[in-house]
Parts: sequence; structure tokens; C-alpha cells
Amino acid sequence: MSFTHRHKVGFADVDPAGIVFYPRYFEMINATIEDWFRSIGYGFDQMILQDGFGVPTATIQVDFKAPSRLDDLVELELQLVRLGRSSICLQVNIQCEGELRAVVQQTLVFIRMEGNKPVRIPDSLRARIERSMEDS
Repeated sequence: MSFTHRHKVGFADVDPAGIVFYPRYFEMINATIEDWFRSIGYGFDQMILQDGFGVPTATIQVDFKAPSRLDDLVELELQLVRLGRSSICLQVNIQCEGELRAVVQQTLVFIRMEGNKPVRIPDSLRARIERSMEDS
């Protein structure tokens, strides 16, 4: 039902107070989504560079619960909330040692890079997405 990506918080991730600088979470989330697509056999290299599709963010909402600090090993757990005609709504729970650090809801829109317009998610990709969420 989910996909997990782990990230060791490094010096580049933290601010002078020693906690994760919030934009770094967005980079971690993007890496999680990229790894998830790769895990279902449709990496960004094929999606974007070969097939000419993209998945830009349409909306993102974050509820920060607790800070993450240097050397924390955070787990980003990705779950499918909704699979639409041309969009995917995901939830990413960011945790460390069982403590919830942030909850993120993000909607990605499947587009054709040429023209930058939403297009229907191909049935083969839709099946991969559904299968990945069932198998986890």
C-alpha cells in the first residue's frame, strides 16, 4: 500500500538552528517520487527524455509536525490517495524512529512536455501505479 524512501539528513539539509530547512523536504519528496516511478519501471529518463511526458506539481500541502535534525534517518512513505484521469494525488508521511515529522499531500499532473497540457495517464502506466500500491 506504500513505497518508502530513506534519507540521511546531511549538513546541506539543515539551517543554522540545526534543523531541516523546510525547502529541503521538497527535494526529499521529489527524490521519493522519482524513485517510486523508477520502481514501477517508468523512470524519469524514459518518461521525460524518451517519451516526452512530465509530472509537474499542481498542488502541495504540508503539515509540519516536528523538526528533523542533522544525522536523522528520515523515512518518506509514499501512498496513493487518488488516481485520476490525468492526475495523481499522493500523500507522503515523513517519519524518524516512529515520530511523524511532516504530512504532505501533493497532486501531480501528467502532461505532454510539448505544449505543456494535461493528458490522460496511459493505461499501461495506470496499471503499473495501481499494481505498485496493491503489492506494497
